[in-house]
Amino acid sequence: MKKINFNKITIKNFLSVGSTPVVIDFKPGLHIITGINKDKEDRRNGVGKSTVADAIYFAVFGETLRDLKKEFIINNINKKTCEIILDAEVVTPTNKDQIQIIRTLDPSKCFIFVNGDDKTRDSISNTNSFIMEKFDCTPEIFQNCVIMTLNNTIPFMAKKKQEKRKFIEDIFNLSIFSSMLTEAKNELNEKKNTFNILSAKYDEMSTNLISLEKQKDKLIEERDRKKEKYTSRKESNQKEIKTITERIETFSTKNIDDLDKSIEEINFKIEKADKKINELREDITTNITLISELEKKIKNVGTDADLCPMCLRSIEDKDKKHIKEEKKKIQEQIDNFYNDNTTLKASEQKYKQAKILLQEKTDNTRHKIHEIKMQNQEKDSLVSRLNQLNSWQKELDIDLKEIQNNDTNFDNLINESREKQEKSKLQIDEIKQNLNKLDTVKFIMSEEGVKSFIVKKILQIFNTRLAYYLKKMDANCVCTFNEYFEETIVDDKGKDCSYFNFSGAERKNVDLACLFAFMDIRRLQGNVSFNFSIYDELFDSSLDEKGVELVIGILKERVEKFNECAMVISHRKESIKAATGDIIFLEKSNGITRKVDYLEYSS
Repeated sequence: MKKINFNKITIKNFLSVGSTPVVIDFKPGLHIITGINKDKEDRRNGVGKSTVADAIYFAVFGETLRDLKKEFIINNINKKTCEIILDAEVVTPTNKDQIQIIRTLDPSKCFIFVNGDDKTRDSISNTNSFIMEKFDCTPEIFQNCVIMTLNNTIPFMAKKKQEKRKFIEDIFNLSIFSSMLTEAKNELNEKKNTFNILSAKYDEMSTNLISLEKQKDKLIEERDRKKEKYTSRKESNQKEIKTITERIETFSTKNIDDLDKSIEEINFKIEKADKKINELREDITTNITLISELEKKIKNVGTDADLCPMCLRSIEDKDKKHIKEEKKKIQEQIDNFYNDNTTLKASEQKYKQAKILLQEKTDNTRHKIHEIKMQNQEKDSLVSRLNQLNSWQKELDIDLKEIQNNDTNFDNLINESREKQEKSKLQIDEIKQNLNKLDTVKFIMSEEGVKSFIVKKILQIFNTRLAYYLKKMDANCVCTFNEYFEETIVDDKGKDCSYFNFSGAERKNVDLACLFAFMDIRRLQGNVSFNFSIYDELFDSSLDEKGVELVIGILKERVEKFNECAMVISHRKESIKAATGDIIFLEKSNGITRKVDYLEYSS
């Protein structure tokens, strides 16, 4: 069993406590915390007694029972740094740790020392978690098993059903089942989500696989169609190749170089003929010019008159003869030139005829050259077409070879898809098995499962202890809980009733009985016990004198049996008589609470 022993708490500048520290030791016995308010004569309220309970709670959890904001926790008179120091020890069968917790406000800090070593975490929140782990206690358990305050804590029986369930699970150490149930539910939901996702993916894979197989079939059909098309095209090409090859074989090899040379020779002859014709034309033109000059000259030679027109001299017969002879001579020259031109023109005509023949020969040769070129072009075109057809045939052979292959690009995809589908199916089957297991675990961890069985066993003890304390306090009812943490209250007349049907004192009896029973169960089942408990205004309201006497008897019994430190906060003077331990007397003056020796007031 783990024992949490609080040794001492030092309170400074906390709520009404001022700079003078209030130090309280947690010694075995029934201690009474009381005091006097000097600011209001003859009043014992507002002294700061409940501050002790708040300080203890603040030391452990970093907040007050009254859930005050931090700015209202610091003493509002001196407004100096608030400090709470709690000294405790955690004892287990194998270990004993000395714990010191120091909390301050302004600045807000929290330190924890274990056996003198600083174990403070990186944040106040993490340090708080570490403290609760060391004390193995939650605020709810602390408020219902260690501290009982009338004004700041809702009694267990007044809590909502869900809050009761949570608290009892913590008390009975059953929260592990709720955590496991939550984890099982979360894992179940995750697995279901995963199952749904995988199922959707599996369906998608199936659809994709069908689509791939359809595409493969379509591709094979397309291959067959292409195969038929390529085969037909290849046969058509082969026929054309044969026709072209036969056509090419009909062409004779002709060289146009000799024809070009022949044209050059003919052109040379034509040039010579043109040159000769030009020469003849020049000679004819020269003769015509000379004839014209001679004809002018013959007109100017002599005259047929008797007198010379120039000198007016009489022309004699001998002169007339000479003139006649001269004209005859000139006429002969003119006739010779005419005859020469006739010969020249005949030669010119001959050369012109020869040129026409040469040109005709040239045209014929050029026509032959053109025909040869056209044939060669046709042959080249046929050869090019033949080459193209042969190239196409090779490509068609490759295409046909590829088509002949039964494999497709979809084969690997289909195989991969099938493998993925099979893996997905295995995953789905595995998740189905896990879901079945988790459903079983969920049931086991549920209220109807193993927790119900365990609770029934524990509740036997709890209900027994609850009945014991109700009887010790002479309560007029019996209260029992079932495995679902639902209470049944039967009054002294045997009628079922509600907690809220009772008076304040009767409810107080039930609350105290639950508190004591929870403390016992926490000690037995929770394997954790605190060495003290504190009760705020236990004797000051609701309970009558007999009720107070019975409760005091229970507290003394617990002190003797468990060697506990029980502290009762009270403003009633007669409460002091119940003390078997210290009387912690507080005095409030000028708004500041300090601890004083009770002997100062007892006299």
